[in-house]
Amino acid sequence: MENRKQLNAIILNFSMIFAIVSILFFAFTPKTMEPSATTSILSFLGLMLFISIPIVAIRTFVKQGGEVSLGKAIKIGLLIGLLGGIATAIYSSLYYIYVNPQAIDQALEISRSILEKHGTYSEEMIEQQMEITRKYFIPFSIFGQIFSGLLYGLIGGLIAGFFFKPKNQIYQ
Repeated sequence: MENRKQLNAIILNFSMIFAIVSILFFAFTPKTMEPSATTSILSFLGLMLFISIPIVAIRTFVKQGGEVSLGKAIKIGLLIGLLGGIATAIYSSLYYIYVNPQAIDQALEISRSILEKHGTYSEEMIEQQMEITRKYFIPFSIFGQIFSGLLYGLIGGLIAGFFFKPKNQIYQ
């Protein structure tokens, strides 16, 4: 029972760390940047950071005397990613609705310029695409934050499950 309380505390703490890091990453990365080498580097660093949070959480649990199987590690990673993703989704929704609604228009303008550069779409098609994107921007943002949190948690849990398994357990 003590082990369960310990695990729940670790999941909650690292979910909050995941959410805080994600919110800081969201707040300080420019939303108006076109794809470039800089955005690729920032994306890669974010990916590594978010995958490492569940790994550190599971490592902390193991160091405190807990044991994890692959399934349990995946479960821990998914819970951390889900809770962190939900918190980030709430923040991003509030950001787009109340703090900076113009950010949606800026993102749409970047998308428009990219589509116009490629020249494969007519102006009418681009306009339709922009309307659809504007309508579903926030729901897709919410879904994206939660899905990416789950994905990072899954990957981190898998990695940690293989590295921190009990000595006598063999994965085949």
